[in-house]
Amino acid sequence: MNDPKPAVLGAEAASEDMRSRRRALLAASGAHAVHDGLTDLAYVLLPIWQAQFGIGYAMVGLLRGAYSGAMAGFQLLASRLARRWGRKRMLVGGTALAGMAYLLAGQADGLAVLLLALALGGLGASVQHPLASSLVADSHEAGGGSRQALAQYNFAGDIGKTLIPALTGLLLTMASWRFSVSLMGLLGLAAAGVLWRPIPDRLPSAAAKSAARAGARGAACAPCWPPGR
Repeated sequence: MNDPKPAVLGAEAASEDMRSRRRALLAASGAHAVHDGLTDLAYVLLPIWQAQFGIGYAMVGLLRGAYSGAMAGFQLLASRLARRWGRKRMLVGGTALAGMAYLLAGQADGLAVLLLALALGGLGASVQHPLASSLVADSHEAGGGSRQALAQYNFAGDIGKTLIPALTGLLLTMASWRFSVSLMGLLGLAAAGVLWRPIPDRLPSAAAKSAARAGARGAACAPCWPPGR
């Protein structure tokens, strides 16, 4: 006589695992789109800032370097801090910081404030690639399909690179650069709030994954129940 309970529990664990993987992929892809879009937005704004503040090419390079340098330099640190504070908090906090950086840039009245804003933006952006990509890889490790999930995650970044600079360029034809940049900052803050819900607090444990696999095996015995069939 076969007990149907392991099969039922395994099916429930498998369903929960699937939902967790989908939430992880959605959150990581959304973060990738927002962060890559805000990162490439600087290319649209640098010529405007050059004209606004009357700066040379060397200072333009410094502004861009402040963002990219902070983003590259803190990626390893972001991974380490995530082990202590949690991947969810770090990813949401970094997205919020990137949004606040553009809000600050929209209010900048001099190069010092603008330089600070871009450095903070790079610091916030540093969490995305190491944490969001690992979120996708870890969540799909047991269930398979990690390559396809990572491909979707990468494609979401390309969408962000296209949409956010294009939207800002359209806004610049109708509003000031300060308003446009501030609006993109609010977009980053809104994205941080939205990301909090879909990011799983924790990924399925090894026990849950084993239960899911047991459920898949037990499902094959379902026709054996009840006895006498």
